Amino acid sequence: MNIFLQATFEGLSLGAVYSLVAIGFVLIFRATDVLSFAQPAMVVVGAGFISYFATQLGIPFIFAFITISSSVYADQLDDSYILGFGSCITEKRDQPIWKAIEKENINEFFFMGDNVYGDTKDGLLDGMRASYDKQKKMFPEWLSNKKLNAIWDDHDYGKNDGGTEYTLKDEAQRLFLEFWNIDANDPRHKRKGIYFNEEKIISGLRVNLIGLDTRYHRSPLDQQSKPYYPSTDTTKTMLGDEQWAWLEKVLNNKNDLNIIVSSIQVLPTDHIFEKWHNLPHERKRLIDLLNAQSKPTIILSGDRHKAAIYKKGNLIEMTSSSMNKPVSKPLSFFSNLIFSESDKYLISDIYESENYGLIIFNDDKNVEIILKDLDGVTISKYKVM
Repeated sequence: MNIFLQATFEGLSLGAVYSLVAIGFVLIFRATDVLSFAQPAMVVVGAGFISYFATQLGIPFIFAFITISSSVYADQLDDSYILGFGSCITEKRDQPIWKAIEKENINEFFFMGDNVYGDTKDGLLDGMRASYDKQKKMFPEWLSNKKLNAIWDDHDYGKNDGGTEYTLKDEAQRLFLEFWNIDANDPRHKRKGIYFNEEKIISGLRVNLIGLDTRYHRSPLDQQSKPYYPSTDTTKTMLGDEQWAWLEKVLNNKNDLNIIVSSIQVLPTDHIFEKWHNLPHERKRLIDLLNAQSKPTIILSGDRHKAAIYKKGNLIEMTSSSMNKPVSKPLSFFSNLIFSESDKYLISDIYESENYGLIIFNDDKNVEIILKDLDGVTISKYKVM
């Protein structure tokens, strides 16, 4: 009878351990889309310590088990989930910024556009193919083990400041999806444009990560080139009817936090470069749509080769640009001498050297966005939740 009870207890205990390991696999995969083998390693280490405490130190098994399990669990609770992001990274220059980003121990990284500089004046895509091939060699090896997301901007779209008028946009989309290894069953292979969303549980929060396409459907701006000014033509669109309908639908999903990624800036209004405010009716539509959500919203943007934080009502936007292609210091000096850029929604200093951003999800459901420089030093930050 004793042997039977012992065998039953051992069988149930072993089954419980296997179940916990399986649950760990599922939870991590659902949250990160990465199959992590860290859980079994922790189980083996924990088992080793339990065995040592019980056999060598004479501590009763049950107390050894509780002590080690509690310490491992507490250590896992201290972990944060880190989403890195950045934009404007040319394959034509060195990329030293990855050294600082590697030290952040990010869980995933979001490329927010101008992820290669493959556009040419003739609009052909031969340069784009070569740029993708070179960029693949420029990215550090460790990055391939991380979850990656991406949207494009004009320089990986194929036409500088281009929109729907670009005739090779479908071919450019195929090259984009191929480079980023987008799954063959992903809707982006069938839709017009590279917009997408992912919903996941991060540190107990239901997060809706939404990447917008501000190129494929965008109407021509009123001016042929910079400086750009707001249009009064309300028939012009930034996203197109299909993408707008999709966005309204996914925003209605039940989530705790929306993260909107736009290649160009949403909130700023006071500069003469590309921005949502060049089509002010479309900007208002987006802001009204986001304000109608009963949940916090973070907006991420790139493009500007400058970085800053903006706030309008409950909406917060962090612009992070550029990762390795900052405005030259002499040009920046004379530009600021003539016109020092500001904006009524700006709540931080404008930073003009290399930079990247982080969204840090803490276990207490606090969320913070942080802007960092080439060396990983914090430039500015904002607590969202």
